[in-house]
Amino acid sequence: MSFIEPPAIILVAYGSLAFDARKTYEKIRAVYRREFQASAVEIAFTAWFIRKRLRGEGTSVPSPLTALVELYEAGHKDFIIQSLHVVPGSEFHEVAALGGALRTGRGKLGFRRLEMGMPLLAAGPDYDAVSSALAPEFDRVTVEGEVAASPRDPEETAVVLVGHGTAHPADAAYSRMAMVLKRDHRNVFLGTIDGFPGLEEALDEVRASGVRRVRLVPFLVVAGGHAAKDISGDGSGSWKRSFEEAGYEVDLNLLGMGENPRVVEIFVEHTRRAEKELSAGL
Repeated sequence: MSFIEPPAIILVAYGSLAFDARKTYEKIRAVYRREFQASAVEIAFTAWFIRKRLRGEGTSVPSPLTALVELYEAGHKDFIIQSLHVVPGSEFHEVAALGGALRTGRGKLGFRRLEMGMPLLAAGPDYDAVSSALAPEFDRVTVEGEVAASPRDPEETAVVLVGHGTAHPADAAYSRMAMVLKRDHRNVFLGTIDGFPGLEEALDEVRASGVRRVRLVPFLVVAGGHAAKDISGDGSGSWKRSFEEAGYEVDLNLLGMGENPRVVEIFVEHTRRAEKELSAGL
């Protein structure tokens, strides 16, 4: 694949205030720097309040637009904006709209080409790949901050993956993912915090399975605030507490999907696809 110059890559995520979650983003960037050694690779957060809080703590993370401008000023003219979102919801489309707007002005602004890399669940094969990639996580638990092997008996322990969910029509991707997981694995279910299927649907699935134990696993790229509060927290309404109140023993695997090399490889493949589009237009 030939370019006038290697494209700069911007990894775009909503962002997180949690230090460990930001370490996961850095690990993903390290993979990208290894896989795209000739490219500049930067991380950008879309959430303004997260960027503001981090600046106050002495950590600077740019917005996607700022990252583009800084890389352009450094001499780059070809760009790939790689979404680190799970589904192509509102956040992704806002970033895609930015990319589309910059494409229209590239003659004046100096951009030669700009392509988008799609989120994790973008096409049919992605669902199959994610289902396969996550299988090892079903046999691991987090104990005192460390992840350890803990093989489960599927007849005794159900796995419930917990995603974010969205009000965007892309929420339907979670229902499709739930069906693929049920097809591929015994007593593995998926629910979302703010979408469908939700907590009640997940509880119904677990009740119907006849298991006694539940293992909660984030269906999130990074295990930040949602993992700490909504999934594993002891407060009212957390998934852990809700399953315990329903009579189940609960354990947790709190690794975000970005810690899974096979999941990161799906993002990398989406970037390679965008790279081909970029090359074809030069």
